[in-house]
Amino acid sequence: MMELDAYEPSPSWYVHNPYGIHGIGHAARVLVWAEQISTHLIREGVDVDKEVVRWAAVLHDVRRVNDWRDLEHGKRAAAWIQDVGKHEIDLRLDEQQIRKLAYCCYWHVTDDAEIPDVTPELMCLKDADGLDRVRLYDLDPSFLRTAYARSLCDVAQRLFDATRESIYTEDAWASVRKHALQMGLWG
Repeated sequence: MMELDAYEPSPSWYVHNPYGIHGIGHAARVLVWAEQISTHLIREGVDVDKEVVRWAAVLHDVRRVNDWRDLEHGKRAAAWIQDVGKHEIDLRLDEQQIRKLAYCCYWHVTDDAEIPDVTPELMCLKDADGLDRVRLYDLDPSFLRTAYARSLCDVAQRLFDATRESIYTEDAWASVRKHALQMGLWG
């Protein structure tokens, strides 16, 4: 078992379709990019809590009620994590980390200018989530916060293309894992 395997979300965590465009396949790809970005930032000397980043990657969309415009899903995810999720999931996080995780989920939908503090963990989540906008044909690199994330745009497209057939299936996580492993991206 590889390190990132421990973060596979359960379909039962999702309010909406776990196999939709914001479902498990999306969570797996966001986890891949969050892992890459957080590792890079740590190498650059930035203090990043990788556990918070990893869990934020897989939990940020679990409280969506649809696959379209749902501006409150981050707030719902934060509340769920603090109230229920921390008891339903073996997060292996202390209370401070749970607060950081909830903060990331709460603010991941909001424009940066409106966020009280774009923490390193939130920056990782927002850039990782942004990279997976390739699935919507809506990735604009100028919205990514880090030069490193911008350097991953072509790789994000390749991972999405490799996993496109499994997006809406129960095999989405396994497909992303398989192709990310082949690309050297699954730790």
